Amino acid sequence: MAGLIHPDSEAQTEYRGLDAIFEYCNQDGTLVRTNCGQCAAATFLTHYGKLARDLDHAGDIIADIEKHFPPDNVAGFFGTSRRRVVLICHAHGLKTDAIEGEESLKKSLANNCPVIVMLGVSAGKFWGFDLPGGHWMVAYGFDNDYLYLTNHGRMTWGDFRAGWDAVVPRLISMRRKGLVLRAEKDA
Repeated sequence: MAGLIHPDSEAQTEYRGLDAIFEYCNQDGTLVRTNCGQCAAATFLTHYGKLARDLDHAGDIIADIEKHFPPDNVAGFFGTSRRRVVLICHAHGLKTDAIEGEESLKKSLANNCPVIVMLGVSAGKFWGFDLPGGHWMVAYGFDNDYLYLTNHGRMTWGDFRAGWDAVVPRLISMRRKGLVLRAEKDA
């Protein structure tokens, strides 16, 4: 459920990133199987002050985003596209840029700039085969062993790298990429 979360790193001296972030989770909306993109966008928008940190109305906030920007991959059955996540941010006054690679990710996080990422996850088994799925999250910090993600928790770097390089991120042009707030250009 929506709320303020903190990294649970035992190695706080190695930790780089935000001390806390207000996260939205799939359970905050009605499309719990496919709304992780909407939740990641809402988390990102809240961090940048475009949505209120409102525990009492978290469900309403996600429901409004789901209504106006529903999951759109194959009529929403396969979740939310990169295009839709970018559109949600843009409609609320934030423009995003893509970053690529682990060094760019770490640099953004070390500068207290969260990064929207898509990871491949299991969508369940079908006749003994592991079906590919995807999950949108916001990375907000890291240490030597873990990456800290909203709507998931901490994840080892090995698991993160495997998910970041999986089939579903490749299909939506998010393989080893993340979305960050567009930097203002000097005039």
